[in-house]
Amino acid sequence: MGKDTIILERRFVPKGTLVMRQGDPGNCAYLIQSGSVSVFTECDSKRIDLAMLELGQIFGEMALIFDDFRTASVVALEDTNLIIITRESFEQKLDRSDSTIQAIVRMMTQRMITANNAVIKKKTDIVDLMETVHLIYQNVLFALPKNKQKAFQDNILPKLDEFLNAVSSFDKSSKK
Repeated sequence: MGKDTIILERRFVPKGTLVMRQGDPGNCAYLIQSGSVSVFTECDSKRIDLAMLELGQIFGEMALIFDDFRTASVVALEDTNLIIITRESFEQKLDRSDSTIQAIVRMMTQRMITANNAVIKKKTDIVDLMETVHLIYQNVLFALPKNKQKAFQDNILPKLDEFLNAVSSFDKSSKK
C-alpha cells in the first residue's frame, strides 16, 4: 500500500441500535455499506424525522469539518454495516485537494448547517419562512450537476419568486 492509502474502520450495527445521539460530540462520519438508518432530531420533546438513508449514503458529515456536537440522532432500521470516516482521514484527503475544492466544501457545509438549523428550530414568522425557502433553493441549486443548474434556475426561480412575492404581499397586508 502507498503512503496515501488510508484504511477505514468498519462497524456492524444491529437493527434498533442508536449509532449516534443528538448533542454528543462528533469526530467522524459514516458511509452506509449495507442496511439503512433513520436520522431524526428532537425539539421541544418531539421527534422530527429528517431522513432515511441507505446504501452509499453518508451521515454525520458535519463532524468532519466542524468541531461541534451532533445535531441529530441516528438509529439502524435494519442490520447495517458502516464505514467510519474519521476527521483525520477526511482532512488528509481534503488537504491534498485543490484549494478551490477545499473552499467549496467548507462553504457548502456552512450553508447546509444554516439551512438545517432554520428547518429544525421553530420558525414561526413569514421572514423565517422566506429565508428558509431561499436557503433550501440555494442548497438544491448548488447540489445539482453544473449542466442542470441553468435549467433548474429557469424553471424554478420564476415560480419561487412568485411564491415569495405572494408571501411578502400577504405579510404586508396582514400588518395593516
